[in-house]
Amino acid sequence: MKAATNWMPLVAAVALAMAGCSSGGYYDDRSEAYSQAKSAEPLILPAGSQLYETRDAMPVPKANRPYRKVDDEFTAPRPQPSVAERDYVERRSMGDARWLAVNDPPDVVWPRVVEFGERQRLSVTDRDDMARRLTTPEGVIAVSDGLGATSEVRCEQNTSALDGCLNALAGYLNARGQTAMASNLSRREASGAAAARLVGGEGDRALLIDADAEQAWAELSHLLERDFDQPEQQLLDQDAAGGDFQIAYLPLAERHTGMIDRLFSDQTPRRARLNVVPAAEGQARLTVTSVGEPALDDAGVRDLLGRLSSLLR
Repeated sequence: MKAATNWMPLVAAVALAMAGCSSGGYYDDRSEAYSQAKSAEPLILPAGSQLYETRDAMPVPKANRPYRKVDDEFTAPRPQPSVAERDYVERRSMGDARWLAVNDPPDVVWPRVVEFGERQRLSVTDRDDMARRLTTPEGVIAVSDGLGATSEVRCEQNTSALDGCLNALAGYLNARGQTAMASNLSRREASGAAAARLVGGEGDRALLIDADAEQAWAELSHLLERDFDQPEQQLLDQDAAGGDFQIAYLPLAERHTGMIDRLFSDQTPRRARLNVVPAAEGQARLTVTSVGEPALDDAGVRDLLGRLSSLLR
């Protein structure tokens, strides 16, 4: 493989060529419809419905006081997504291992990796389309199944990550996949595929994750480091060897924005331990255990697992 600096012209050229394909989209102004909306009776869910299946994808921000239209100039607040946005290519690590998480399935990513090797004129000594591996004198590029309908791309020599190769691959795949992320999400939603699902009942709730334990832990580590950085939800510690995370979490139903509510309610985040262990058929099981007082009750455990499930989407 060549040095990363020698790969940059190709990556830059592809990025420039693909720049015209991206679209920032637009926001449809529905201020008039918003101001004329009327309240409706709450939806009654069927017995046995799971929390993560019923969470709002684009919830309307809560108001601190009743709505009053004071004039004709009114702008509806933009909904905030509860599902974290993902880049097309993201970095992952666990211990000394480093790889790329690509938001497309392996059958889409593998041809692009092969194309990358051809354009870089790598000296490929073996190409295994079944195993999705390119072998060169300097190292191996491999594509494997990621969490959900995503892929893991590794570039290694004797099990050690090659950072220059990963950097060049990240730039190339990003340029080639600028418009692919939305279509991948649509395919997953249409098929009803979920990377994690809530299982068990009161006292035995867990998330069953469609990935092996190490893969699930690495993904959760990335997501918790990124999203659990607020007073109401914080990542306190993590242990890759034990598959553990220590967090503090205040259930959504107990979060209050008004001053009066805050004065007369317990806003102390509950400390909990998340543990990821292997499950049957290459899956992983995530459990929640309260640590100290106040403890997470069953509703709080469901809420937390629902939040984690939405992050793993």
